[in-house]
Amino acid sequence: MKKFYTLLFLITAFVLNAQTTIFYPQRVANYSAFFSDNGGNFDQGTDQFGMWANGGGAKQSVAWRNFTEDGTTSGTPSTMAVGDSFTITVSATQASFGVIGLALLSSPTSTISWADRRNNYAVQVNLNGNSGANDPWEVVSNGGTINASSIGGSTSFADFKFKFTLNTATTMTVSINDGAEIFNITLNNQDITGYSVYFADDWNGVANENIFWKPTTEYTYAITLDNNEFRNGRMISAYPNPTFTSFQINHSINDLKIFDITGKLVKSFNGNLRKGFLFDISSLKQGLYLIKIKNDSEQSLTSKLVKL
Repeated sequence: MKKFYTLLFLITAFVLNAQTTIFYPQRVANYSAFFSDNGGNFDQGTDQFGMWANGGGAKQSVAWRNFTEDGTTSGTPSTMAVGDSFTITVSATQASFGVIGLALLSSPTSTISWADRRNNYAVQVNLNGNSGANDPWEVVSNGGTINASSIGGSTSFADFKFKFTLNTATTMTVSINDGAEIFNITLNNQDITGYSVYFADDWNGVANENIFWKPTTEYTYAITLDNNEFRNGRMISAYPNPTFTSFQINHSINDLKIFDITGKLVKSFNGNLRKGFLFDISSLKQGLYLIKIKNDSEQSLTSKLVKL
């Protein structure tokens, strides 16, 4: 039993050391650009970013933010790398004749208009009012492809949580509400540098209600920022993740071990495992696993893997 807990502790330690999580405070001062037309933004309490959109005119509000290594507007700019993830939550009702949404952007060329909310977008998630029909949340990806979820708004406030995980340079997994619905999509643009949040017409069918971006917003780097492999652009990562039957590693490696959450070794691979090698996990049960990877430089990394 002691050996079991020791192993589990070591695995957990590897996971913590292999990742850096940066929190993105949701305050007006943390955004870099804004647009409004009979709408606007404000600090709600001490830890939320609020938006409103009502009155005459277009009833629109947008805010833009760049990814940085420390989550501040003055930090070193950061581009999303394979294995990185971004998580953000909004508390909202619905916009019966407008839209609530956010978009991950790839170096937008302009941030001065409503249309620019999706300037050079990689992926969007939108809750469209559709003239009172109140469509569910949808994921918009390559070429405007729409994947509709079954999760919708209402006249009562609810939290909607979105997690974006970059699997390859061109593909991403979008999770809504902690995996209640998962979409594997092809990006519309590569090299994601930040995001926008937007709101149009805050009438929800009963009342005008604001929306609030929550303080749980965070960006997780697949490997610690001071790791030389990361700095040199040689990050090791597994994809797709989550996966149903198999996954690949984006570099050649020498050894890969898979542990379940109890710390038990359930599968291992070794030898000259070239980039593109398919690691078959079809025999494993659904759930969360930890994979320990070792490359030809004898550097090791442990990360999470989700089997669907």
